[in-house]
Amino acid sequence: MPLNLSSTAGALSEKLGALGFERVRRAIAALSLSFFAIVFLFIALTVPVPGWQAPFVALAACYLVAFFAVVAEWFWGRWFATGLGWSGIMVAIVAISNLGWDPGLVIYGLFHAAIVLPLAGKSMAARYDLQEGWRQRYKMDDFGVARLRKTITRSAASLPSVILWALAPKEPGQGMLLSLVALALVATGLGGLVRMRTWGWMAVGSAAVVTLLSGGLLASTTIPAVGFPALAGPDLAVCFLVAAAIPFVLPAVRFVRSRA
Repeated sequence: MPLNLSSTAGALSEKLGALGFERVRRAIAALSLSFFAIVFLFIALTVPVPGWQAPFVALAACYLVAFFAVVAEWFWGRWFATGLGWSGIMVAIVAISNLGWDPGLVIYGLFHAAIVLPLAGKSMAARYDLQEGWRQRYKMDDFGVARLRKTITRSAASLPSVILWALAPKEPGQGMLLSLVALALVATGLGGLVRMRTWGWMAVGSAAVVTLLSGGLLASTTIPAVGFPALAGPDLAVCFLVAAAIPFVLPAVRFVRSRA
C-alpha cells in the first residue's frame, strides 16, 4: 500500500528537498506527466479495438490536468499529480508481483516515481499547499491542510483505476452502471474538494461504497495492440477511496454530535 511505501519515498524526498532546485524538480514532474498524457492520447488514437478509445482519452485528460496544475502551481496541483504517480507505482508493483518481471512495467513505475519524488518535500510544499492566499481565503490551519492533502492525493490515486474499470469494454452482465456512477462520484468529489465543499469528501466516500458493492475484485485486462497488462478492477480503487474518506470521518462524527 502507498501508506507503507511513502515512508521510504518520504525519506528520499526530504534529501531532495534539502538540495533545493524546486523549478528543476517541478519540470521533471511536469515532463513525466506530459509524457503519459501524450502516450495515452496516442494509444487512444491508434488502438484498433473498438471501445478502448474513451478510457485512454480520459486518462490523457487526467494527466494533462495534472500537468497544468503542477506548472501553474495551483495549491492542489502537487497533491493531484502525486496521487496519479502513486497510482502508477502501485499498478506496476501489483502487476509485477502477479505477472513477474517485465521491463515495461518497471519503466512504467519509474516514470511515475519521477512524478512523486520530485514533488515531495517541504520546499515543494511551500510552493503549492503552503501558499498563504488560499489558506487565508478558506481559513485552513495546518491540520486542515494535511487532512485535505491526504484526501485529494488518495482520491486522485483511485482515478486511473476507476476510469479503466468504468470505461473499458465489458462483457454482458458486468454492471457498467455502478462503475459509471463510481467514476462520476470520484470526479465530482475531487471537484468539490478543491473548492472546499463538504459534499466533496462525501462523494468520495460514496464512490468507495459503490465500488465495494460492485464486486469483481482483482479483475485485470490487457490493453489491445500494446500487450500491456492494466489493473482495471475496482480493488485498487477501493483501497485508495476508503483511505481518502477516512481523514474526514472523525471530524464529521464530532460535528454531528455537537449539533445533536
